[in-house]
Amino acid sequence: MLKSKAVALLSGFIPHFIKFAPWLLLFVSIIFLCQLTAKNKQLNVDNETLREDKEELIGIIDYKNNQLIELDELHRNNEQQLINQRNQLQTADILNRQYKKELEQLINENEQLREWSNNDLPASIKRLYSRPEITGSEDYQGWLSSRNAMLSASKQPEK
Repeated sequence: MLKSKAVALLSGFIPHFIKFAPWLLLFVSIIFLCQLTAKNKQLNVDNETLREDKEELIGIIDYKNNQLIELDELHRNNEQQLINQRNQLQTADILNRQYKKELEQLINENEQLREWSNNDLPASIKRLYSRPEITGSEDYQGWLSSRNAMLSASKQPEK
């Protein structure tokens, strides 16, 4: 009985449904088309946003790449300057060692000179500086003659 009522109700509804089916299909198609259009517009907006983001990211990447190139050049320049400074430091170190060596030699020489100056002069040098008090040219000539006496021809030693 329930089945027969359902079949009777369905058999009365089917002719009306067939009559309205094209309109219902059109209505569903229009709604579906509106949703597709809205989704298409949203996808276009998202696509445009992604394109702008892509261009912005490409610009950022180019900028960062240029910075990396500049940093690489700075690094190379700094490395070259470091090498130059190390060479200069080695040269300065060599000169400093030479200076210290020369200074040490001078200090040692000065110590030797001080030790020598505090001691008495050797006897041969003392004799050079010992001379009588000379009051005139005759005294000087006499003193010279006595030191380096040149014998005259008449006073030659006999052989």
